[in-house]
Amino acid sequence: MIIIELLPIEIGGLWVSLVLLTTLLGIFRTLTDRIRSGLVIIPEDQSKAAKLINEFLHLANHQRPLHIEAAMFCSLQVIVGFLFFQVLMTTAFQTEKTFTWVFSLIIVVLVERLSSWLYPLRISQSSLLNFHLAVGIFPVKIMRSFCLPLTWFLYKIEEKLQSSNQKMIIEKEEESELADHIRTISREGPKLDPDILEIMGNTIEMSHLKVKDVMIPRNQVQILNIENPYFQNLKIAKSCGHTRLPLCIGDLDQCLGIIHLKYAFREISNDIPEFDLKKITKAPARLDSEEPLPVALKRMMKLKVHMALVRDEFGGIDGVITLEDILEEVVGEIQDEFDSDEKTIEEIQDSVWKVSGMVPVHELPKKIRCFDEADDLATIGGQVTKELGRIPEKDEEIKISNLRISILEADETRVLSMKVEPFETEVNTITSSEKE
Repeated sequence: MIIIELLPIEIGGLWVSLVLLTTLLGIFRTLTDRIRSGLVIIPEDQSKAAKLINEFLHLANHQRPLHIEAAMFCSLQVIVGFLFFQVLMTTAFQTEKTFTWVFSLIIVVLVERLSSWLYPLRISQSSLLNFHLAVGIFPVKIMRSFCLPLTWFLYKIEEKLQSSNQKMIIEKEEESELADHIRTISREGPKLDPDILEIMGNTIEMSHLKVKDVMIPRNQVQILNIENPYFQNLKIAKSCGHTRLPLCIGDLDQCLGIIHLKYAFREISNDIPEFDLKKITKAPARLDSEEPLPVALKRMMKLKVHMALVRDEFGGIDGVITLEDILEEVVGEIQDEFDSDEKTIEEIQDSVWKVSGMVPVHELPKKIRCFDEADDLATIGGQVTKELGRIPEKDEEIKISNLRISILEADETRVLSMKVEPFETEVNTITSSEKE
């Protein structure tokens, strides 16, 4: 008799515990979904909860974090809750069996929806979010560890069930879904300008991009080096054509801040022969290379910065990203009256091309495409430097495979432009003409 009396209390305690755990899981899942949609920004603190959210964001777009854990604990919550109300109403109120089943089912389903969806959604939009994240980080990690064997088992089954072309099918489905969105919009708004539809399509596509997809690689970033003489940095600032430049100690990994040239030239106008550039630097914002592009845009707008450093998984700097880089993904290439209209690939004579060193290898004409295209981001300038083992000098002539390459412009860090022409006899080695 004592066991029967204690049983509802024990089951009730277990059910309440499962409700609380499901709620904490729901908060982490809801917050991750809102960040991915660009509705909120990633927590900027270095707390354990923020690090766990960042870990979830590194998953592929089609993978929802904690979905196995949520399914497990939601199921347990419903089962245990159903048993609790069955025992409670049978022993305490002695109600009819049919009524007990219906009442118990309604209650546990309502509580499950409230704890796993409605309440987490409300908390993710409230000022109490940080408190709930701090409280929930330890239980969530415990639940992940508890479900680890099941997660591993289900992923193994998923791998077995996937065919070799499964990834390609998923990509095609995502592209089809995107096209369906755009077609639906065009049907509902037939008077929309085609340019508006294109911008809308670009905006939807941007949600699938990450910071690393649009950033400027570090080897293409012009910097000011604090170790160089003042006049040398001034010369770079005057000639580079950029309004903002990173001030560094040697390289981007030791960036002191971002300089806006209007402040620099304002000081120059005061006839100061030597000026400490560190006085006009702004602390650099840092974004993760894997951060979703819409989230990066919101962070930069919130921080009121036009340029941010992009860090890799080891804490080094991969490059920089600007607001213009992000906006170009939506509206297309942005050029002002000072941007050069020079063509990046131009056939200046029959089978002779003038090529910018920044041109990706896969965009080269077929007649001069002899480099490895495994890396889609590889530039012809980078490939020439890799093959040669050093940065070539201006007016240097190089032979690679069946190409004769004449360096037209180069600086200390990269090849700017070159003349490329094929010749009939293949040369398997690289030769460099001796300069007079």
